[in-house]
Amino acid sequence: MNLQRITRVHVLIAGVAIAVGIALLFTFMLIQPQKKKIALSVRSAEDDEAYASQRRSFEGRRDEALQREAEVTASYDEIMETRMPEIDLSDPIGGMVRLWYFPDEERELMERWLASTGAQVSGLSYPSFGADLANTNMAMFDPLNWNLTVQVKDFPELLEWLKKLPEAPRFMVMHSVTVQGPRQPGQPLVASIPVTLYMWTGAEAPAGGAAPTAGAAGVRGGGRRGARGGGRGRGGDRRSRSPRW
Repeated sequence: MNLQRITRVHVLIAGVAIAVGIALLFTFMLIQPQKKKIALSVRSAEDDEAYASQRRSFEGRRDEALQREAEVTASYDEIMETRMPEIDLSDPIGGMVRLWYFPDEERELMERWLASTGAQVSGLSYPSFGADLANTNMAMFDPLNWNLTVQVKDFPELLEWLKKLPEAPRFMVMHSVTVQGPRQPGQPLVASIPVTLYMWTGAEAPAGGAAPTAGAAGVRGGGRRGARGGGRGRGGDRRSRSPRW
């Protein structure tokens, strides 16, 4: 009787052990691989989402850069069209003669504009060209650095004058403004304003040309693209040595 009970208990334990073993085997053979696949799918989805997010961010930055490029290009084209001198240096001898009169013409142009601003301005300087033949590949002139002295009635008038600089017939970059003082009430206000004037000729510099002079480093020349076809074009990475005034 006791042997029969022990045998049944043993059989029951063995059955339970077999069932547990089968369950474990089922878990490792079927469920565990499925869990791994699910985990891989989740990680893959997360990676795809991260990639998609990075792509959207990249596309957003790219669109912003393209928009900025278009704005800069439009501003550049406007400057080349409206604020650069018309000068033809395609003939070395004719260009040399043209350059003899060029500084006086430019001085008269700028002095006339400065007088129209309502302020008394001094400090312009245009050195003369020599007797060398004109460089037909010259893309730009040496920048001219001026320390302008501007005399106006008061500070608000000075601020209004500064707003007019982008309307100048030639392209200038203002570096600073220093108001001289002290001054008595009713006396004119005098300011020192260092500027740099840049002028491109419109010539196409040859590929592989010499770099600009030290004063023109970082400023590139541009070529004209014809009437109303887009104004004066950009010279890209092609640069030539600029002449010295």
